[in-house]
Amino acid sequence: MYPKIVALDTDWTLFWGWLKVNEWGRGPNAYVPQQDNIEKRNYWEVEDRTNRSIACGMYADIPKIIKDILKNGAKLAIVSRNTSRDMCDRALWHWTVQDQHGKDKRLIKLVTFDEVYNTHAEDKTEHFRAIKGYSKVDYSDMILYDDEAFNNTVEMMLGVTFQVSRDQKGLTWDNYQEGLDIWRRTKAIYSPYHGLGLGHYPKGKLIGYSGMDMRSIQELEAGGRRSDRKEAARWGFAVYVADDPRVAIYFKKWIKQFFPGSQTVVCAIYARDGEIWDRMNKIWAPNSRGDIQQNRSSEFKLGWSEEDRNRQVAQWGVKKPYVLFSRHPEMAGSNIRGRFTELVIYPQVQENLLLMFRMSDNELNTARNINYAGRIREWNITIPQQTRDDFRNFGENIG
Repeated sequence: MYPKIVALDTDWTLFWGWLKVNEWGRGPNAYVPQQDNIEKRNYWEVEDRTNRSIACGMYADIPKIIKDILKNGAKLAIVSRNTSRDMCDRALWHWTVQDQHGKDKRLIKLVTFDEVYNTHAEDKTEHFRAIKGYSKVDYSDMILYDDEAFNNTVEMMLGVTFQVSRDQKGLTWDNYQEGLDIWRRTKAIYSPYHGLGLGHYPKGKLIGYSGMDMRSIQELEAGGRRSDRKEAARWGFAVYVADDPRVAIYFKKWIKQFFPGSQTVVCAIYARDGEIWDRMNKIWAPNSRGDIQQNRSSEFKLGWSEEDRNRQVAQWGVKKPYVLFSRHPEMAGSNIRGRFTELVIYPQVQENLLLMFRMSDNELNTARNINYAGRIREWNITIPQQTRDDFRNFGENIG
């Protein structure tokens, strides 16, 4: 199983260095157009003929990766916010790699979707909307490899699998394979959406309650994902679910307080397939780890806080896609004393597995507490030692 479209970023993903229009071709005797100043230095590198200290180099694993992409029948996309497609295309013209048949080809000739432009958009969702328009391929069959963490919006908003490259090391073979593994694990939790009605889901399982705004409810009722990026959330953009219906009722009111005019409803949250839910990856994170919670001070830090959380969770033995449990501090003004448990369900899981129903007051009055702490073994929740220590510090018990 393999994605239908594999997208690579340019600068610091496909090659090291920057192809900047305000730097290349600025020396003496520069050619016009600007891309004519890009010359091949050797197999791996290109340089600026007007200033040979300026160069870019294809990363070592890229030829092998591109051959593998094509060998698996996928289309190659170049998705970049570089301001000059002409310069990127020229650099890719100089680099030669093998196609799926082992024949040498100029890299640019192997590209099906050449989406290199920097518009008013702050991320690459616009690029992928264009690719979907051309290809008619679903976002769930696409993957993006990129060195800029804030481009993970393509996963949160659209459902394109995202794999980040760290520390300007570029796209390595191992990182490429990890991205494919994430894509396959995401496919493995897919349960078809058959519309509202629990009778359509014989393996459906109640997993909690959530007080939500109407826009989010409508997105999820359509089998989609919550797209709101305005409401701050400590564990990332997600659907926040509680085992205690009183918590959901409280947050239904809390949303109205901070977002006047909002229409809110408490919903019962189900997994479409309880067997998939039970075996999918889950982590109970310690509330004490503020360093892996969402940092909204800038788009740059926001993106990396999401990726740093994923890296830490992976170090605890749990890989994407996962859901996250945590103890939430006591909320002033609520009738719930002490900490309570929240379940954080990220967009890839929402679209693949969630089902929800609006609850009436009568249903809320008789709703039972699901007790997440009592389902650790049944639901296969991983408990790091730091989480056990966090519970002990508050005099709480965990399985």
